[in-house]
Amino acid sequence: MGGAYLKPLFLGFTARLKLSIWLCLVVASACYANPKLEAALANGAWGACPQLTVEGLSVSSFPLLLDVESLDIDISCLFKQTEQQNTGFEPAQWQAPLKQLFQQLQNIPAAFNGSRIAVKRLNIKHGKQLVAQGTLNLSQRGQQWQLNFSEGQGSNVELLVVAQAQTLQLKGQLAPHLLNTLAQQFKQTWLADERLANLQFSLSADVENDLSVSSNFKLPALAASLDAQLKGWENWQLSANHSGFDLDGWIIPAADWQFQQQSWQLNVEEWQLSGLGTWQLQPTLVIQGSLNSDDLIALQQHFYTLPKPANLLSAAADLQFTWQDNLLSGKLKAQGINALWGELRFDDGALNSEFSFKPELGLQHSGSLALTQWDIGIPLTQLALNWQQAEFAPLAQWQSLVLQDINFKVLGGAAQIKQLPLALPNVAKLELDKVQLAELVKLHPELGLTMQGSVSGNLPVHFGEAGIAIAGGRLAVEEPNGHIALTHQSLVAIKAQHPSLDFALSLLEDFDYETLAAEVDFAEDGQLDMQVKLIGRNQRVSPRLVTLNYRHQENIYQLLRSLRIGEQLSGQLQQWIDDTSSSP
Repeated sequence: MGGAYLKPLFLGFTARLKLSIWLCLVVASACYANPKLEAALANGAWGACPQLTVEGLSVSSFPLLLDVESLDIDISCLFKQTEQQNTGFEPAQWQAPLKQLFQQLQNIPAAFNGSRIAVKRLNIKHGKQLVAQGTLNLSQRGQQWQLNFSEGQGSNVELLVVAQAQTLQLKGQLAPHLLNTLAQQFKQTWLADERLANLQFSLSADVENDLSVSSNFKLPALAASLDAQLKGWENWQLSANHSGFDLDGWIIPAADWQFQQQSWQLNVEEWQLSGLGTWQLQPTLVIQGSLNSDDLIALQQHFYTLPKPANLLSAAADLQFTWQDNLLSGKLKAQGINALWGELRFDDGALNSEFSFKPELGLQHSGSLALTQWDIGIPLTQLALNWQQAEFAPLAQWQSLVLQDINFKVLGGAAQIKQLPLALPNVAKLELDKVQLAELVKLHPELGLTMQGSVSGNLPVHFGEAGIAIAGGRLAVEEPNGHIALTHQSLVAIKAQHPSLDFALSLLEDFDYETLAAEVDFAEDGQLDMQVKLIGRNQRVSPRLVTLNYRHQENIYQLLRSLRIGEQLSGQLQQWIDDTSSSP
């Protein structure tokens, strides 16, 4: 509700008690001796703050019994005073009124012991608007004063004040009707949230020396509870802890909070999350700070479902944020990111992001990602990219992102994609630069093949719902000198079985090429179709330039899986998961 509204509502309770007491004293002493004055006061108004209007007052003999047909209390002046002060949440503002209340109660003559005031119809107003309507009963027993307010729509409040001990106890329940009225009257829309329905509260305060307040709040709609302890008038400290609860499908675990005049701290053990920062209520609510976690898995699982088949194994993060005027903005830094995409590994990633959030629109963010290695069967290393989200969108709509400047190292060369929208379908140009053929043939050591040279080119990559495809890709060797040596022991048998291949295979046993070019097509199911042209010579076979045309067809997905078979059988992938994962 904010400091601007806590004080007047709290003072409203104490003011009603004080006014009732003084009404009791002033009226009783006069009316008991003067029936005519009683009749005159039966319909009267007092201009104090808050303003009172009384109708139908009757007084009985000692112990004093007052019956009031109707009592109107206008609390507008309390809010005007608070708005002028504009000091926010300051318990010290309550010290003087409470001390004065306890002093006045102790000064009441013992002759009034057992007095009672009963109001059949109490109207609490804010100007001309009715805030609450119900019955009020006030009774005295020695140094104890008890006030009971019952609102017709289900709300009730009980206040017990022990004057000599300088303690008070406040408890009650706030029904939806009263909460909605308060939300409208004081422009605090959060009070109308149906999750606050039938809020139950209890508060115990001791002000004899310094301030000490213990409170409990129960939210039946959320099956949740909150306990809080406030200590100190000036250098106050507020400690609070709440139980776990379900908030719109998000399971919020138990948490511990610490507040001081301008600072806060947070600890959520289940999420391994801690935080600290600053806050203010006036002139507007502003919360700033940082949240830190050494293990993001629990947070990720609670708040964000990764696109299948992604699986986060470990990560740590630091979040810097500012919440002001219902707008959240900040920066996120994450490191030590290890993850899987199916069986594909993401090693030692780092992420930096700037974001802003509007409740009615969603999230907008941009940032960068770096990976030490992404193992797709062929290791991609030193991967880096930026992303941009131009429009606000819900967090789950990752398709709204555009990836930019994607760079990585592969097989001794480099690769780049300038821009890749994640919304499907789309096309991106993959540019390869000086991919080393020697590194490529190492993937198949069983072939007994060695190659020298580097390949560059571009591959138009089509992304669709069915998968990834390449149409019209072109690759070529940049350096004029390259070498191929095919020395597999089965060559002799192949030549014997296929005499037509004898010349071509003999050339490849020691082939110096001047030109190597390929046209590449790749289907969504992983089928590669590559047309390769080689121009060169084997001096031992023929000194003339020879052109070799070769067509290669293979399912790349099956190939990549085969490249990982040995790793899986040896348990290396599982060992990597065990070493990098922070989840049990």
